[in-house]
Amino acid sequence: MAVFVSYSSSDGGPAASAVVEALRARGFDVLWDGDLTIIHPLSIPAWMETAVRDRTVLVIVSDDYLKALLSNDFVERRGVRYEAGLVRHKIYHHGGAHGCAVLPVVPPEIDANALPSVLQQLVIHRFDPGTRHGEEELVRSLGALEVGNGGGEMQVEREIVYRSRLLLAGLEAHPPSSAAAYRLAHELVEQGEGDLELARAFDSVVGVAKAHGDVGLVSRLSQVCLKTLSSTLPLKGEGALMAKVLVSGKAWHLVREHRFSQAASVAEEGTQIAKKYRDLYTAARGQRVHARVFLHMAAEALPYDREFYLRNCEHLLILATTQFRSVSGPTSEEVGVCASLDAEKQLLRYEMTGDRALLGVAWERAQVAEGLLTPGTEPYHWLTVLQARLCLAARKYNEGKEFASNVIATADFPEVVARARQVRADLLFATREKAEAVRDLLDAEEQFRALGCDYAAATCWWTVAKADPTKLVGFRLTAADVLRLEDLAPDPRVRRLAVLAHELRSARRLGRRCVPDWACLVDRVQHA
Repeated sequence: MAVFVSYSSSDGGPAASAVVEALRARGFDVLWDGDLTIIHPLSIPAWMETAVRDRTVLVIVSDDYLKALLSNDFVERRGVRYEAGLVRHKIYHHGGAHGCAVLPVVPPEIDANALPSVLQQLVIHRFDPGTRHGEEELVRSLGALEVGNGGGEMQVEREIVYRSRLLLAGLEAHPPSSAAAYRLAHELVEQGEGDLELARAFDSVVGVAKAHGDVGLVSRLSQVCLKTLSSTLPLKGEGALMAKVLVSGKAWHLVREHRFSQAASVAEEGTQIAKKYRDLYTAARGQRVHARVFLHMAAEALPYDREFYLRNCEHLLILATTQFRSVSGPTSEEVGVCASLDAEKQLLRYEMTGDRALLGVAWERAQVAEGLLTPGTEPYHWLTVLQARLCLAARKYNEGKEFASNVIATADFPEVVARARQVRADLLFATREKAEAVRDLLDAEEQFRALGCDYAAATCWWTVAKADPTKLVGFRLTAADVLRLEDLAPDPRVRRLAVLAHELRSARRLGRRCVPDWACLVDRVQHA
């Protein structure tokens, strides 16, 4: 049977040496770091990872080992801290006492009742290195693991890793927007709790989820990866994985769920982690995501708060642009995305002030972005939607419709298409084509809701309700109703629920006209 002895050389050496000697005399294949002078591995961290993964681990409990196991700040012996983190992850994978291929071995001077919960959940073995008392029981437990659960547990873990790698290989062999890649992404997330392979391949899987605009899938993927990464110390070169998940996963879905304060906090946390591990690319992306969140907050803020959010947006966008230029070059796609966001910021400033010069600046920044972005990519389609909005602001309605229609006809990204329909509806309203505008909004509402973008869906629904409520409900919303609801509920999701609640209430009155008490209805749906 293959065994690995994990211990702290500062105070666990004598006990570890006695265990190794005893087990080798019994015919066990024992590996420990006393063999390093003979085998000379190319990478000690990789040697540790392989040993902990593929062998039954005996943990020689000592004071310093417990410090390493419980605290990421224990720096006296970095090797044992790394090794203890690997062991902790192996225990986490098993999640039980019996059959786990990790056996704590406790010398006489250690109080077994004082062990931390991570070890207390396992079957603990006493062993005296002087008298070798407890040797027989330890050998019997190792034999039982080999025949019964232990080898099986390691085999199951290896099979999970192998299956994950097969699914990932299949996913990466298909275009992100394909149905096959989407199906494989779902499979990976469903089986992925505790799976480091999934966390390592986060970029590939989240790219597929975003290509399909699936907010729920990005949310579940982020949750699974963050839980996995929190359960163990990062391996060499993987410290910035959590930053990627926070910035490109959690912050992304929080923005679409309209939870801007949380998104800002997550983006800032991800940026700081990326800086800590010197991942300048992820840090720049975190700053850009943070800038976009501030832009959303400025669009919805009261007038006296808008300038605060816009200044923060501008500051972070400058930092992100500068960082991307140094990391990926001044003509990179990432710099183009920053220019597009800057154009969007200038458009908002124009909408706030009516200053036509700002609209001109927005057009200039959009042209810069167009020169940097690759046609057919998602950022390019988002830029085209922005150009349609700029046309609306400049009253170039027919040109704007062409921009939006081009995205609807050619883009493979559902969220971008839904947003293009919403913008085209605004252009159609401007040219008094109400019926076509309502059709676009109903289609956009359906798409947004299927993607999990409930706020955007409710925004489309409310616009239809104001323009032609008969398409949605069986009664007419008056101008006074609209003003009252918009005053009571800034969130269109709440307005929609209040209107639907009133319709249900009216239906129960058998045709009698029911005067809506909007304040009561809004309060009821908010606290349902």
